[in-house]
Amino acid sequence: MKLKKLLISILIINMFLLSGCASNVVELNLGLQKEDTIFQVSTIQSLLEGNYDGYLSFEELKKVGDVGIGTFEAVDGEMIMIDNTVYQAKADGTVEIAADSEKTPFAVVTTFNNDETVELEKTESLEDLEKQLDPFITSKDLFYVFRIDANFDSLQVRSVPAQEKPYPVLSEVVKEQSVFDYSGNSGTIIGFWCPDNLGGINVSGYHFHYISEDRSQAGHVLDLAFSAAQLSVDESDGFEMAVFDTSSEEDIANVQEAIDSVE
Repeated sequence: MKLKKLLISILIINMFLLSGCASNVVELNLGLQKEDTIFQVSTIQSLLEGNYDGYLSFEELKKVGDVGIGTFEAVDGEMIMIDNTVYQAKADGTVEIAADSEKTPFAVVTTFNNDETVELEKTESLEDLEKQLDPFITSKDLFYVFRIDANFDSLQVRSVPAQEKPYPVLSEVVKEQSVFDYSGNSGTIIGFWCPDNLGGINVSGYHFHYISEDRSQAGHVLDLAFSAAQLSVDESDGFEMAVFDTSSEEDIANVQEAIDSVE
């Protein structure tokens, strides 16, 4: 039986240690179990402020999760992890498998432990989907991970291009986003729901990334429609986060406003 209280552990990694000790990051004792635990690299506020240097390799990230979402060094596209493989959805619409040696400045992953599987009803928008998922959020203090498999009638996703230093803030980056509209695609959405009470740690509420069944199309989900879908749900009451010594040119005063501008 799961604890109905979120357990949080934060690992602070100094950059001068990181280069020599990255292989030991996952082995450090954070006090939480791997199962039913969310693992996050950095904070959404740090990403919003333009900290895009990669810190943790995908080789390490795959040791603490098999599904997840995030981004890449220099925010070069959207990241989706599925079945323990990391895919990079680039701004030109292509999708590549990321090398284990590549690093991420921000990601959230988990080892997916299916608690419940149900069939979803006809859905005509992302807002409709969120309304169908709301009843599964039985505790506003926990994390929820969703896997949605469907043949999508329509799907709109986005990706962003790689940035050069000095990095702009994320709200400027998304002004350059590429948007792709697909129809009749079979694929999977990985979604995370984050509690509101974690402030600038992560995006509160829902956040979805998509990848097609043939792994040729992917991105951050902006809108969708489907006639039917299979939903799998994983409730998580553990949270581990690795944070790094970063500095940015900009300080975000209103984090929620900044999140709204990029979502």
